[in-house]
Amino acid sequence: MRIAVYRNIVSCIENKMQQQNEKEKVHSKMLRAGNKVYFFDVKKTSKGSNYLTIAESYTDKDGKKVSNRLLIFKEHFADFGNSLLEMKEYFQ
Repeated sequence: MRIAVYRNIVSCIENKMQQQNEKEKVHSKMLRAGNKVYFFDVKKTSKGSNYLTIAESYTDKDGKKVSNRLLIFKEHFADFGNSLLEMKEYFQ
């Protein structure tokens, strides 16, 4: 009985979190690159300001799923973008 109640509570919390996450997404893009997948998501804070998340996901040599995430807020986005453009010159 306790397990059923626990599963129901967990399910409700997961559903609520998924609904909240979908509401805050403004735009998303996925990029597959070799064995990695990159996710670019523009989301909205509770105060209405947009921010960018960049996430990478891959499976390591031991078969474990690894994911890393970076958040760039609106006030830092211009400097972050300029730095990326500067770094791009070294790849040409």
